[in-house]
This record gives sequence, structure tokens and C-alpha cells, in this order.
Amino acid sequence: MAAVYRSLRQHECDERALVMLALGIPHELKRGWWGWQLHVDDDDAAEARHQLALYESENAPRSRAGPAVVATGARLGVVIYVAVLSGLFLLQGRSFGGIDWTSAGRVDVALIRAGEWWRVLTALTLHIDVGHLAGNLGFGAIFGALLGRQLGGGLAWLAILLAGGLGNLINVWIQGPQHWSVGASTAVFGAVGLLATFGWLTGRAGDESWARRWFPLIAGAWVLAWLGTGDERTDIVAHLTGFLAGGGLGLLLAAVGPAIYQRRSVQLLAGGVALVGLSAGWFIAISM
Repeated sequence: MAAVYRSLRQHECDERALVMLALGIPHELKRGWWGWQLHVDDDDAAEARHQLALYESENAPRSRAGPAVVATGARLGVVIYVAVLSGLFLLQGRSFGGIDWTSAGRVDVALIRAGEWWRVLTALTLHIDVGHLAGNLGFGAIFGALLGRQLGGGLAWLAILLAGGLGNLINVWIQGPQHWSVGASTAVFGAVGLLATFGWLTGRAGDESWARRWFPLIAGAWVLAWLGTGDERTDIVAHLTGFLAGGGLGLLLAAVGPAIYQRRSVQLLAGGVALVGLSAGWFIAISM
């Protein structure tokens, strides 16, 4: 007899045995040294393999269709992100215009609680040193590009900016009044949270394994644990709040549907709102 199917799982061989039974092909199920085997007569082997191939193709797992990949603006969004952070770093380092950019735009818990709300946005564009900037440029570009390919560049970066701002705002109400911080990392982890929940909700399928269904959330949590902790300068709470804010926005965007993401007008509007909102925040900051 010839083995036409092998598996470590007995139920998989049982399913193929039912196919043989339905087709009237004599068969035998055996336990081999490494698992289970389905055997048929040598004369029936070719037909059995053909029928099993048909069975496999008809019963292959079909994932629920997620939103179509929208590449429009994904690269442009990354370019603008890099340009904005690099430009502000130069202004910050040279005290351009006689302005103390760090003091004007950083997260300052006491001042934000007093009403200077724009700081939750402006702080995302400031960095302590080149290493701090380089890390946020690299990881932000990677996660931003991945999200941009799903949501489109304009909507993706507006969502990342909102996640970073909301993350900073939540952090303000957790930290003490003397706390201050700068950096795009809250928004970077907001992007991770967006990718995690958006990918989980739009990519789930009932006939997939649990690992496939939950991979986006597991991967997001792993990235948060791997990159979100560090030395005493690391604002771990801000990373967590950014991730959670992004996760909430990801659920909301997944519920909206891909028809919105594919509209060029939506991408242009969202990107414009992100740039105008950030610019307005800085205009207020340097005018104070």
C-alpha cells in the first residue's frame, strides 16, 4: 500500500480518510513512527492524491479580506516626518531666533495642567541629542511606513500624531507636577499600537489558527516590551500611554472601513490637518 497523506495530528488524517470513504477508495489509517499515515492500494494512489489535492484547494483557510493596501502617500509621509524632526532638532540646537525651543515646546506637567495643551504635540518634535533623534527617526519611519501602506500616508500620520498627543495628555495626568519630557517616542509607540489593533481587527479569520489571529497584538506587545523600556531617561509610562492611545485609534479606524482610506481627498485632508495642527501648536508655543 502507498501512503498518500501524513500528519502529526490524527484528526487531519481522519478528515482525509472520510474523503476516501466518500469516493469509495479502499484505505487504511496507520500510526507511523512520526505521526499518522493514510494508506491506499498502489493502483489507487494516483487518484487518491488527485482527490486530496482537490480537497485541499477547496478547503484552504480563507482570511477575511482586510482593507486594500493603500500605498498613496506612504513614502511622502515618512519624508515629511524625517524633515520635521530633523528641522526642529536643528532649530532646537541652535536656539534659532533666540528661542529656547526645548522650554517652549516640551511636555511640562504643571504648565499643561494650567492650560498649555499644545505642548502635548510640540514635545513630539523635540529631542535631547542625536542618538535620541536617530532612534525615533528610524523606528518611526519603519512603523509609519507600515501603517501608511494600510491607511494611506495622510491618515496614518494624522493618527500617529493624535496617538502621540493623547498619550502625552494621559501621561500628564499620571505623572507628578515636576515631570517634563520630550521626544517622538510616544507617537512611535502610538504607531505600534495602531498597527497592532488595526491589523488584529481587520485580519482576523475564524478558520485561521489562534497564532495567526492574535499575531498583530502579540507582536505589538513584544515591540513595546523590547523597545519601550530603557535607562533612567526613558519615559516608560509615556510609551505605554502612547501604545494604548494608538490601540484605541486602531480599533476606531478598523471599524470605519477601507472605502474611506482609498479616497485621495481624505488622505490630503488628513495630512493637511496633521501639518496645520502641529504648526499651530508651535505658533502658539513661540508666541507665548
